[in-house]
Amino acid sequence: MKRKRSERTFGSIKYRPNATHPTRVVASYATPSEAFDKWPGVAVRQSKSFPLEQEDDARSWLSHAHRLILAGKWEPPAAVRHMKKAHRITMGEYYGPWLEHRMFKGRPLKAGTKYRLRKDIENHIIPYFGNTRLIDITQADIDRWLATMPDDQQAMKSNALRALKSMLMTASKPGENGEPPLIPQYPCTRSLPRPRRKTETVPATPEQIKTIHDAMPERYAMAVYLAVFGDGLRIGEVCALKRKDIDMERHLMHIRRGRVTMDRSKVTDTPKTENSIRDETIPPQLIPQLESFLDEYGIVEPDSWLFPSIKDPSRPVHPNSLRGWYDSARKSAGRPDLRFHDLRHTGLTWLAEDGATVRELMDAAGHSDVETAMRYQHSVDVRKNTLAEKLGERLLPDDTPEIILSRIKNIDRQIEDLRNERAEEKKKLENLIG
Repeated sequence: MKRKRSERTFGSIKYRPNATHPTRVVASYATPSEAFDKWPGVAVRQSKSFPLEQEDDARSWLSHAHRLILAGKWEPPAAVRHMKKAHRITMGEYYGPWLEHRMFKGRPLKAGTKYRLRKDIENHIIPYFGNTRLIDITQADIDRWLATMPDDQQAMKSNALRALKSMLMTASKPGENGEPPLIPQYPCTRSLPRPRRKTETVPATPEQIKTIHDAMPERYAMAVYLAVFGDGLRIGEVCALKRKDIDMERHLMHIRRGRVTMDRSKVTDTPKTENSIRDETIPPQLIPQLESFLDEYGIVEPDSWLFPSIKDPSRPVHPNSLRGWYDSARKSAGRPDLRFHDLRHTGLTWLAEDGATVRELMDAAGHSDVETAMRYQHSVDVRKNTLAEKLGERLLPDDTPEIILSRIKNIDRQIEDLRNERAEEKKKLENLIG
């Protein structure tokens, strides 16, 4: 059959490895010039290898590509293969590679974060969407899925939805190498309200903190004070402290690492977020106790752990061990509800009560968002009264008889409070001298 000249001259057929002893044929053609704007990085030539006996198929492949180009419907073969994959890939097939390559702010996920994310996906998303193609998932499907979950587990629903939305958001964006998105658009149009805590965390009192400290194993009691006075250290940050992290001269504590529990390849890793790498001020009142602690346990070498493991002092204490001792100690203070993480909450709440700004709270705690820092701005009655009084001074005149009488009564109450406080301090002094 005589071929048209346009088909016969389009592209090329070459024998490989050579024309004398060929084992296959390779068909190729120049990529259309207009394709480079639409698909940056596309190869200059498109090629495909065929067995020697399929030379006719190679010529048919060239002819088909030529017709697509003339009709303005040509797409790179790689893009066509990608779209075929996109049309058949299911959530169950997608989530594994997605999780393996998941990044957060350019860094791989921490082992613990990846573990929790995998559990959310495997326990709540895959049973419902596992066999569903990504391209078929709609907001209506997501609403029906959410309706299958218990209403009394809003935190679980919120975490699962966040994981699903993250996967679908990635699928709706071009790949790292410029591949087209797996789905044409992001299907999620609604979100769940942030779940409210069932019970508000009640900060500890100074007396309760001291009781817990005294009830801890003596070698690890300092961990309680550092968790509070360090402007809120996480338990993993406390466990991973080294002697070189304590700057006694400048009263600083350097937070540079956290204890790892989910990754067996390492003992410590960088803290939870970039903002968690920080320097905390050590209160001057704690310096004498901290000096005694370092001297008593011979913590001299820069890389010595402040809180080593009992079984293997070359490793830092495991958070579960520290948490176990703490759980017993908190009962001594009548606070079985006070988690170790609530020591961090307590320290940050005290800062807020003393007038710390949201920015100062974020810097102290290593937080990256305002909403998280706002949790610690609990109000106390005394501070409410002070703030109300200051607001009143701005809005109302302060020279009426009623207002003056009110201020006098308030001063009288303050004087009485100071008298009682003075009497308490005298008793303490007598007991100490006594």
